[in-house]
Amino acid sequence: MRHFARWVAASTPRGAAVLNVGGGCNASGDFPRIRGRAGLLVVVDPSARVADNGEADERHQATLEAFSLEHADRFDVAFAVFVMEHVADPVEFTEAAARVLKPTGVFLALTLNQWHYFGLTTWATSRLGLEEWLLRHVRDPREVDEYHFHTEYRINTIRSVSRHLERAGFSEVDFRMWDLPRAYEPYLPRRLTGFATEWSRVAYRLNRPNLMGHLAFKATLGS
Repeated sequence: MRHFARWVAASTPRGAAVLNVGGGCNASGDFPRIRGRAGLLVVVDPSARVADNGEADERHQATLEAFSLEHADRFDVAFAVFVMEHVADPVEFTEAAARVLKPTGVFLALTLNQWHYFGLTTWATSRLGLEEWLLRHVRDPREVDEYHFHTEYRINTIRSVSRHLERAGFSEVDFRMWDLPRAYEPYLPRRLTGFATEWSRVAYRLNRPNLMGHLAFKATLGS
């Protein structure tokens, strides 16, 4: 998370207008470096919990798609943390991301890689309607009720991200991928927690970014 936050901050000109997509009540963490560079920080999230985000200058309870219709060409930077896996319509979402940005604006996102074992498991259980059932067996049900949102995994690979962003008008996409075993271990049975570390070792040893769990990108609008 710190790596991604530094990337967003480094991509944010001082005094820039910044949009945090899906920021809610900062469940994914605070971003002081980004806040320190932004002249305006706006958060949009369909959840009512967006009202609890004390970091933002403006809070809007809406989807990005709806928000973009009245806030076109307003932002220099937009970023999303663990939002892409919940996107049901990648075409509408990426078009909305492009719409809110000024010419040559940038969109950055951190999400889960569908080809990682965690991403594949989540993708499969969501398609089978078993996602919530499984989560309630590995996590505290109260935590599931408060923080879990249905996942889609329709734009969670390098190929799908590249394709949809290009169609939406983004000309350059830079990817960064890494693995973080401790992020996935809480979802594994105790006897399998060592699997996360071993998978990570193999992915790095083979130099196979496509096997790593975290997928981040930076896309630039226009040419």
